[in-house]
Amino acid sequence: MKKTILLWPVRCLALAHFAWGFLLLLIAAYMGFGMFRVIPSRSSGTIGTNLLWALIPAAFYIFPLGVLGLWMIVLGRWTWAMRPRIRNVLLITHGVLLLFGTLAVIEGVYAMNAAERSTAGGGGLLSPLAAVPLIFGVPVCILAILSIIAALTLISWARQARTK
Repeated sequence: MKKTILLWPVRCLALAHFAWGFLLLLIAAYMGFGMFRVIPSRSSGTIGTNLLWALIPAAFYIFPLGVLGLWMIVLGRWTWAMRPRIRNVLLITHGVLLLFGTLAVIEGVYAMNAAERSTAGGGGLLSPLAAVPLIFGVPVCILAILSIIAALTLISWARQARTK
């Protein structure tokens, strides 16, 4: 009974990594499809130059999201299997993600304040876009905090319960 009680939070954490990884891969695929779909409709240049101008933003936007999505899936698999060094990998990965998630939340709060001021002054057409950093930053922070807590507490307990 105690074995199941200690393993289910780790399994839920692994499933959260799988879900987040697949979501990041879907976002990267959607963005890639959109970037390459506009190539035929560009009016100037050859297909080679238009392809180059589609590959440059793809390298900066799609590639990091895709790599992070794949890494989250690998991390979910390692968490599910309770690999020996998963604690260190979770701490390092989610320590970095917590930093970027916190920066995104701070940026989102400042953007929301600027959007409010812009709307009060009669502008604010793009004010809803101010929530985009919060939409990504809050889930990243939640997953990072839960993963760090799990790495510090649950992983060693679940590993001990699994071996007994």
